[in-house]
Amino acid sequence: MQWFKKLTLTCALCALIQATGFGISLSNKDGRVIEVELLEIQSTQIKIRLANGQAIWYDRALLSAESQATIAQQKDAERDQYRAINELLGIPLFNDSQLWDDTANAVAERLGWRLESKTDSQSSYRTYPKPDYRILSSRPYSAVLYGENDRAQHLSIVFANKGDFKFSETPTESEIRAMESAIDDDAKRIESLLSKTLGSPDRQQFGAGRGIKQLIERWDWKGHAFLLASQDGEYVSLKIMTAEAADNKGRAAKLSDAALRGLTTENIITRPNGDVLVGNIPMVNQGPKGYCVPATFERYLRYMQIPADMYILAMAGQTSVGGGTSLSAIISSIDGYIASQSRSMKQERQEIKVRNIQKHIDKGLPIIWTLFSTKEYNDIANQRTKDRRDVTDWEQWTDQIKSETRGIELQKDYTTAHACMIIGYNKDTNEIAVSDSWGPSYQERWISAELAEQVSQGSVYIIGF
Repeated sequence: MQWFKKLTLTCALCALIQATGFGISLSNKDGRVIEVELLEIQSTQIKIRLANGQAIWYDRALLSAESQATIAQQKDAERDQYRAINELLGIPLFNDSQLWDDTANAVAERLGWRLESKTDSQSSYRTYPKPDYRILSSRPYSAVLYGENDRAQHLSIVFANKGDFKFSETPTESEIRAMESAIDDDAKRIESLLSKTLGSPDRQQFGAGRGIKQLIERWDWKGHAFLLASQDGEYVSLKIMTAEAADNKGRAAKLSDAALRGLTTENIITRPNGDVLVGNIPMVNQGPKGYCVPATFERYLRYMQIPADMYILAMAGQTSVGGGTSLSAIISSIDGYIASQSRSMKQERQEIKVRNIQKHIDKGLPIIWTLFSTKEYNDIANQRTKDRRDVTDWEQWTDQIKSETRGIELQKDYTTAHACMIIGYNKDTNEIAVSDSWGPSYQERWISAELAEQVSQGSVYIIGF
């Protein structure tokens, strides 16, 4: 059961929420009166915008008794506003009228969303809710809170969509119609609720790149932008982000090649046993769908300081019913998006050998690898990774896995096509480290390069400077 009782917002309360950026007269104890826009209220000070556009902090103790009473009333009104927004959403998102100064962990605790990933600068908290969970009176299939430098950065919520809808092995016409109807119903319901409370939306384009650029409806409230995107027969999604980020269409600040190269090389980890890895790669749990390709690309793009959402990438990848995606379609779609961030992606046809892997890992660049993820391959990778934790004699380990590898011949099962990341290597043991988008337990696994080559599809992809 959710935390709140279902409430109906009154028209007066809706009007209250729409009354943002109070224009009021304030006076100090000497009787001087000034017209200001009230931006933020704290216990001992207020942030105001003057007529010349300058924003300053002002000590509340310097105000007249009348103005102090006015500020107290506005504080009460502000409290009513964010509580009403919470009621509208159906989740306890706001603790005051400013979400972006909250820590990501504090917001996630209020929401009850679990930590998915945490690096030195990025974090994510994701939930795949139960069927009775509701946001904006609609069922979300995935919801994620992203954090940057420990602060809440933005939320991405996906409602009815083609990848999550349940179908028979061979989808029927009635099932497809039901999916299309659910997507249409969610879009209309969410648009209506947001409009009744926040007013008419602005229609804008958001994002960049073929298949990734979206036509969205946007509502703003006190520095928070609510962006609703929907495509007939595809999906409905809601993003909540800073108004500034929305103005920039969700693009990150561009980094020079030198600056990004500095960041990636700082992420290289070297261990005494000869392991070399790329650290600080965000984890994304793809959930119960065939979203390995978009999830892996989201991880890589975010590692390269490019905002990404696996659901949007999945839809750009021509998601099929049940969640299958096309690697070639995703690559075609995100090429323009990557270029807009002054980056490039290249495909290489090459064998999985340590010397080929090393040239990228030594630059702090992970590698997207396409393979056939068979049960036998995974069983070996899991066991090798487990055994590796107890190794003290690495020369003996090298001899052991060489001997074991000579007796193994993995078969390529074309029904197990998969994409993951190669994140490291060990020249002495001739092993590579792989990372799958299945949650933290699969952040780092090890396999012999020879065995990896046996299940490889032959292509790797690198996003470079």
